[in-house]
Amino acid sequence: MSIFSKILGSGTKEVLSGVGNIIGKFKMSPSEKESFKLQLESLLQKRDSEIEETYRSEINAKADIIKAELSQGDNYTKRARPTVVYMGLVFILLEILGLRHLILSNIYQDATMLQAMIKQSDAIFNSFLLTWGGVVGVYGIGRSFEKTGVRNRLTGIITGSGASKVDDIKG
Repeated sequence: MSIFSKILGSGTKEVLSGVGNIIGKFKMSPSEKESFKLQLESLLQKRDSEIEETYRSEINAKADIIKAELSQGDNYTKRARPTVVYMGLVFILLEILGLRHLILSNIYQDATMLQAMIKQSDAIFNSFLLTWGGVVGVYGIGRSFEKTGVRNRLTGIITGSGASKVDDIKG
């Protein structure tokens, strides 16, 4: 008996015993009651087997994803998503060090031109922070859900993990 049957089997028995009590309230012949119970049990077992198959296909899809990631020869592909985070942090560090202002002050000697360029570059950097923060935030939230075991189409899209392909396997 698989672990899924152990988990799901007890629920089926409870449903059948509850339905058996309800069936007793209707005016049916004993053979009709027994036939109804057998049909209901068959439907519940079919539902349990479909749930078990869904769990198995999801586990197999996760295993396939892990195998594919581990068997890749290209190490950069494994680090591509974190690179977006790391490069953003490098750009922010350079900004904290004042490198952008230093470069602009060396290029533009005219004070009014320098102020205009700094103003434009500030707007660009603010847009970068907003965009980068959004990308990293969405990725971080999706990855957190993925690590806790929440798998659905949305987390698959956010993280790019292919978790949404489980639905394609089923049917």
